Amino acid sequence: MSILSQEKEYQKLFFSGLINGIGDRFSQVASLSLLLQLSASGMSVGITLALRMLPFLLFGPLSSMVAAKWSRKKVLLYTDIIRAFIAISFLFVNSKEDIWIIYVASFLLASGEALYAPVRKASIPALINGESMKAVNGWEQVQLGFVLVIGAFSGGIISLLFGQKAAFFVNILSFLTAAAFISRIAKIDDAVRHTAHQPATKEKGNQLIAVIFSSSLFIMLLSADIFVPLANGIENVLISIYAIDTFPAADLGVGILYSVLGVGFIISPFFTRLIKGNFLLFAYLAMIIEGIILLIVSQMNSFAMIAVLFGILTVFGGVGNALLDTVVMKTMPQKHQGSYFALSATIGNTSLGLSMFVTGLLLEVFEPRALGAANGLLYIFFGGMYLLWASQIYRQKSPA
Repeated sequence: MSILSQEKEYQKLFFSGLINGIGDRFSQVASLSLLLQLSASGMSVGITLALRMLPFLLFGPLSSMVAAKWSRKKVLLYTDIIRAFIAISFLFVNSKEDIWIIYVASFLLASGEALYAPVRKASIPALINGESMKAVNGWEQVQLGFVLVIGAFSGGIISLLFGQKAAFFVNILSFLTAAAFISRIAKIDDAVRHTAHQPATKEKGNQLIAVIFSSSLFIMLLSADIFVPLANGIENVLISIYAIDTFPAADLGVGILYSVLGVGFIISPFFTRLIKGNFLLFAYLAMIIEGIILLIVSQMNSFAMIAVLFGILTVFGGVGNALLDTVVMKTMPQKHQGSYFALSATIGNTSLGLSMFVTGLLLEVFEPRALGAANGLLYIFFGGMYLLWASQIYRQKSPA
């Protein structure tokens, strides 16, 4: 806990993200399980997950514009409060005819996240000491891990024992509690001051594009935001399908799989801190290993073994995520980081949403295991391609 103790302002941002993330996972596990109960179709899962990604295309670019007019603290605070009220709508889903409520509420909640997430990530360098950057990015993976372990697993248990509406109620409270933590952050507006001397949004956008296309590193990272989520989207849909259809483990099974993913993210910083250089190479090597594990998962007949393998897979995913974020924060000028993360989130989540929607359609034709094998091959292909590209960049000049 040394980094959280040293970085007091980041500590508040960390716990706010942890709390609203846990509540959101409660809601996601409950809503996906409820969808499968009411519709008995994998397509409904794909549609819902796609709807959660679509707002990043529509509203992601607005996050930097909104943050330019309002303080970052207000953006984070207000999106949490508004999402609490939107989450109430899940309580009114009682039959197949009410499925549209899940679709609409999922879209609206994700719209808030599309504004929230890039602003939150861009705020991190402004709140911390530069020397803490890699360690803090490791803690971001720990936070995601706790969200999955506590949120998904506990959400599955609560849904099983008390019904989905209990999980939805926890989600409402989590957004309000997270907003309380954000309200206590004092430094964020001082560190990122909005003045009349700042360039206009269009000018800043042009500057960002110029920065990106002047660097083979940023071109590579942005292209990865397009292609890698195509594989990740398949994995996201299959987690619920494996738990509920392939193995009849119901809500608890979904919670177990998401929780072991969380354990992997929690463990990952112990390996991330051992890596002292060549961040890109290690990140893309980890992606290749993820693909190999997914291939093995697609052939497994034991739910327990699949759970273990998903946990191991996520260790490598967490290491890769932390290393790539650190590369961006070390190399991208801070004044452009908010716009860059908004653009990255827009591109990545749009690809992710498209992949989830197509996966839902493909599940009407292909077996989950066949798609799982294809998923593993895509990870291996993309990891290998970007490993070669990163090697070429390092031969020219090391970025980290």
